Amino acid sequence: MGLICFDLDGTLVDPLLGIQRCVDRLCLELGVPPPPRETVAGWIGFGIREGLAGLPGMAEPAALARALDRFDTLYRAQGLYEHEVYEGVHLLLARLKRQGHRLYIVSAKPTAYARRLTFQFDLNLIFDDIFGSDLRDRWQPKTQVFRRLIEQGTLEPGGFMIGDRGDDMRAARDHGLRAVGVTYGYGTREELLGAGAEVLLDSIPALDAWLARELPDREFYDPFSRAE
Repeated sequence: MGLICFDLDGTLVDPLLGIQRCVDRLCLELGVPPPPRETVAGWIGFGIREGLAGLPGMAEPAALARALDRFDTLYRAQGLYEHEVYEGVHLLLARLKRQGHRLYIVSAKPTAYARRLTFQFDLNLIFDDIFGSDLRDRWQPKTQVFRRLIEQGTLEPGGFMIGDRGDDMRAARDHGLRAVGVTYGYGTREELLGAGAEVLLDSIPALDAWLARELPDREFYDPFSRAE
């Protein structure tokens, strides 16, 4: 039994459609050109605040604060319901929980959004806890988040960090976790390898098979016996 941390966006769920549509609606209301799809995809993993800050007219803190408030309203009403969980995620997570592993989400996504998504996709009983950000705070590298969690005794070295961005891999390497990169999300193979990924996996089934080899524990726990 061990510790396994998952990134959320680009690792367990695909958020692009929900984010893109909310950004398009926001830009329409602001009267500015919406950024192209590839630009919004590049925001994933680095915080929506930093992405919106690059839009025209966002130089003033008050303007950015209003844009974040409006995005929050749009995202809660629409965007959260336009995410897609990657096929095979439920089976993977249930198997890991039956083995008795401690499972966490460590995400750049605001914590309130991450928690809502786990309920939406019936994953809330799988995770021991969920750690995210605040929509209005500046983006913080995950290595800083991990440092805080380890200092407070929540996490310890020796587990796994699974994610689709170089930031996930650096956080794992900095704190003694195994860095497992997935290439079906939004980070490139070069980004992941350059940040120290131990292994790259191209799909949820490939990730499931790799973890089954690395963690061949018996399955005997009820995966739904504990709420996060």
